[in-house]
Parts: sequence; structure tokens; C-alpha cells
Amino acid sequence: MKPLALVAATALLAPAAVAHADRREASVHVHAVGGPLSMEDDASTAGAGTGALAGLAVRASYATRNAWQYDTQLTLGYGRASFDAGQFLLGGGTPMTVPFTVSSQLARLDAGVTLRLGVRWIPTVRLAVGAQAVRRGSPVATAGGFEFSGDDTDPASLSANLIGSATVGLDYRMSRRLIVGVALGATAAVPGVGDSWREATITVHAARYWYPRW
Repeated sequence: MKPLALVAATALLAPAAVAHADRREASVHVHAVGGPLSMEDDASTAGAGTGALAGLAVRASYATRNAWQYDTQLTLGYGRASFDAGQFLLGGGTPMTVPFTVSSQLARLDAGVTLRLGVRWIPTVRLAVGAQAVRRGSPVATAGGFEFSGDDTDPASLSANLIGSATVGLDYRMSRRLIVGVALGATAAVPGVGDSWREATITVHAARYWYPRW
């Protein structure tokens, strides 16, 4: 009976071994991204503003080990943050301190490494560094129930940041080629390089894996 049990165990484990062969696998991931945002703006007299970010990302990866893959990701997003107070000349009169909002468009390119621990259910940990460009719209101030654009005193601007990010997720292998997953991440700008930027995101993604012939 022992030889038969050994044969049966080997047969059961064989599919898992094939599924775990991540070495030399390439992949393309498509992500939907969203979450809370914290950012600074020169017009603010009360510190950072808070809001929300939403966007899409595309990631390409290549695994050099069964547990590790190296990847690069492009993220495009849109965010809006509300600030408690800023000083504006509304209608050309006396400066007023009022709340305001700022919208932002984001383009980010980063490179990182992802630790993959599993076969069908795959816990993941990703660390990445990169650069981003942020276009900030003019502040929109609110006073007396009316909105006023700050185009004249504080026009739209473009800034750049160096960023670092960490992500923890869980993937599920639906087939040999298709993997879906969800992840929680945090990204922050390097202090002293561009304006302050912090975000926490939840990501839902689908990925196609294959063995390239090069």
C-alpha cells in the first residue's frame, strides 16, 4: 500500500508543481486603483488637504525565480483634495480666508520587485520606487455659498516627485494564464523633492501570464 500511496501523492502534487513554476514567466497586469489622498498646496494656510484618488495602471513583469518577479508600472490617476483654509482675493476685494479644493492629474512610472508566496492562492508583497508628475488645477474657493476660481492669483501648475510604495495583496490563479487579485498599498513622496503627496489605495487587477520565447 505504501508504494500506491506514494504514487497517488505524487499525482496530486504534480499540477501544483507546474502551477508554481513562475521562473521565466512574464505577465501583463491591468489595475483599477482608488483610495484616500493627502497633498499640500502653496495656497493653503492650514496644512495639507485630504481627498480621494482614482485611476488605472498597467504593469509588466518578469520572474527570475519561482518566488520573485521584477516589474515596472505606469499609473494614470485623477484626485481632488479639500483644504480647510486659504487666502484669496475674491472679486478683487479684500483678501479672505476660505476653504478651497484642488484637482490633480497624475502620471507615475515606477519599478519594483514582487514576492509571490503560493500556487493557487498567492499572497504578494511589492516594493517599488519611481517618479511622478502631478498637474494641479487652480484652487476653487468657496465663500458665501459661491465658488470662485483662483486662476488669476494661483494658476494651474506642474510638479514632480520621487516616490516610494509598498503593497500587500492576494492573487488567485484561475487558470494557467489568468490570475486575478486585490491589494492594499501606500505611496509617499520623498520629502524635499516636490510637494508633499501621500496616498493609500485598494487595487483590483487581472493579469495574463505566459512564457516568452526569446
